[in-house]
Amino acid sequence: MVRKIPTLSLTDFETKAKKNQIYQSMVENIAQGVKYNLDVINVAEIKDRDIIISVHKKEWKSGLNKALDYYVKREEYEECSKIKKLIDRL
Repeated sequence: MVRKIPTLSLTDFETKAKKNQIYQSMVENIAQGVKYNLDVINVAEIKDRDIIISVHKKEWKSGLNKALDYYVKREEYEECSKIKKLIDRL
């Protein structure tokens, strides 16, 4: 199970310019975390900083709820359904 995480510039991360990419990575990696009973998942890497953004299991539900809000606003209901199922599994 090897997941590739997005590599973002510090500016993109700070300005939330790649919000869609971050939420997509978070949802996919939480799904893997649930499947493999992980305690922590990685979401993104900050380019040229050797920083990995990680989310601990106790924060997954909160992160998924934020992702759900994001995708509802974008009217991406297929993704919303996927997220809701993940939330129900936690």
